[in-house]
Amino acid sequence: MNVAVTGATGFIGRALVAALNDRGDRVVALGRNPQAGDFAGIDAVVHLAGEPVSGRWTEQKKRAIRESRVAGTHRLVEALEACDVRPATLVSASAVGFYGSRGDEPLDETSSAGEDFLAGVCFDWEAAARAAEALGMRSVQLRTGIVLGKGGALAAMEMPFRLGLGGPFGNGRQFVPWIHIDDVVALYLLALDRGDLRGAVNAVTPDYATSARFSQALGTALHRPAFTPAPSFALRAVLGEFTSTILASQLVLPTRALDAGFIWQHPVLEDAMVRALDAHARAPYGVQRFETTQVVEASLEEVFAFFSNPRNLEALTPASLNFGFRECPATLERGSRISYKLRLHGLPMSWETLIAEWEPPLRFVDVQLHGPYASWHHEHLFERTDAGVAITDRVRYVLSSPLGALAQPIVEHDVERIFAYRRQSIADRWRGRQEVPLRL
Repeated sequence: MNVAVTGATGFIGRALVAALNDRGDRVVALGRNPQAGDFAGIDAVVHLAGEPVSGRWTEQKKRAIRESRVAGTHRLVEALEACDVRPATLVSASAVGFYGSRGDEPLDETSSAGEDFLAGVCFDWEAAARAAEALGMRSVQLRTGIVLGKGGALAAMEMPFRLGLGGPFGNGRQFVPWIHIDDVVALYLLALDRGDLRGAVNAVTPDYATSARFSQALGTALHRPAFTPAPSFALRAVLGEFTSTILASQLVLPTRALDAGFIWQHPVLEDAMVRALDAHARAPYGVQRFETTQVVEASLEEVFAFFSNPRNLEALTPASLNFGFRECPATLERGSRISYKLRLHGLPMSWETLIAEWEPPLRFVDVQLHGPYASWHHEHLFERTDAGVAITDRVRYVLSSPLGALAQPIVEHDVERIFAYRRQSIADRWRGRQEVPLRL
């Protein structure tokens, strides 16, 4: 494939050009004002050029951000319109800034745009790129979160953490969409290769992190503390309007990438952060994993129907936890939220779960939105076997600093105890056969 790239010398551009070259594509680097003749023999265009959004937003800076993205894309499409033979595809960068700050509202590619400055820029930027569709071209826009790699936003954040002065922005509860540089490059390649992919694609990882967890992961990767928050008033004094972007909360779901079967190379924040800073480093303490499988004598449809009813969660939870629902949908689907309360070691806790992935009757994933963990990711798998249905619970969790290491043995015991009760309850219901849990 012959691919023309704007912004080829930027952080993402350099990595994408290397990946294209590695797989044998021919790459042509374009300037900011390409002409029709630049596209002779070109099969696809990737548009990455744009003024960095970081820094204090003066009126001059805001004009440069809008001009480079919106007007720059208009000029690109005008040059494509003038071609005698046009490329088949235009893949354009965009950003999760499209959504504005939305708290813990799940945001997929069908969600509406926000109302702040950056949301307006992204909306117009994407509209300019979609104009290529009127020329008979396929147009894809990748709404990208914070990219982890050697450079980009992480490079600007790294120094305070190395000095032991790092910590979450604001209150730390806002959701921060992220993706490793290897995965964002792979998504650009997917967008180039998949002729059925059109429109917006959220280029983020389905591991949903708060600012507190993000800073904890960065501090842990650098073997530095991450307890010094950057209060919102201090950020506003230094960065002005740009602070609203830093403090934005965006729970962005990569729905279209998941539906396309995309597989992330770096699906866990803590591991991805280490790899971004040192490709050969070992992951530090942080991510705990637990897995257990049992077989029940039942049909796949019957088993999945049982787990699709959220009210059955109460039957699988030890009575000692005083489990009770606050809010519960009648049935589960992607995007469903379940809110409940419980007591653990006498301490009252609230927990809210999001059904992040839903693939009936074989699989679904729930993640913690609010609760006692820095992260909780629970994958439920169902597979037909000769003896019935194998039910697998695959859990990945992260404890909050600074007491995570001290609390780990207690939490590990609690997780094993709760899942032992769960396995026994399932076995009693179907008179199934249990197997020993695997701790990874």
